[in-house]
Amino acid sequence: MAQTPKSSDPRREPIYRAILATLVASVLVGAALTLTGESLFGSRALASAGLGLAVVCGAAYWFFRLLARRRAAQAARPTESSGQDGASR
Repeated sequence: MAQTPKSSDPRREPIYRAILATLVASVLVGAALTLTGESLFGSRALASAGLGLAVVCGAAYWFFRLLARRRAAQAARPTESSGQDGASR
């Protein structure tokens, strides 16, 4: 019983939080490279790579948030009707 709330909501798992923190850090680094790549380092390619990093990691961040939200809702559904689906699991 103690593991049920943890497994029903993937947003509470440490690995999920670590992935989100890494993606946020990558977006911030990409944004910093985009803003300072050409002016500070004199490289347009570095600024473009920073923009690409920020966009890709931002999209991955929202994808993981959406995926976890759907899995949490899916896991909460059988809990509300525990009498119907209990034998099949």
